[in-house]
Amino acid sequence: MMSSLDPRGDDELSDRYPHYKTYKACQSKAFMTGSVTLFGAAICVYVVMDHWYQKFKPSITRQWLVAGPIMAGAGIAYAVTMNRTWNCQNMWMAMEERHSALTPAKERLAMRIAEDEED
Repeated sequence: MMSSLDPRGDDELSDRYPHYKTYKACQSKAFMTGSVTLFGAAICVYVVMDHWYQKFKPSITRQWLVAGPIMAGAGIAYAVTMNRTWNCQNMWMAMEERHSALTPAKERLAMRIAEDEED
């Protein structure tokens, strides 16, 4: 079993799957977008909650001014990252011609049968 940091693994995967590097770049971008979303959403929610706290003086502790935005930011970042990685997966499947919304199921089945007959 190869380490995920082993450079030979990328070459072997690229040989097997020609569009692997594009998929890997898309996934990297998706995770970075999620990280930035976590930070940005937490800051926005903090500003709104701080304003709300000062205006209404609720009977909750000020600890929720930190915990609330972090939890909200994590939820929003999870949703964004999940959506982006799902899009990356669909892109890769379409590029590898394994599955696509553009290719009907019957046509994909016919392609697989033809590939199996060639082997």
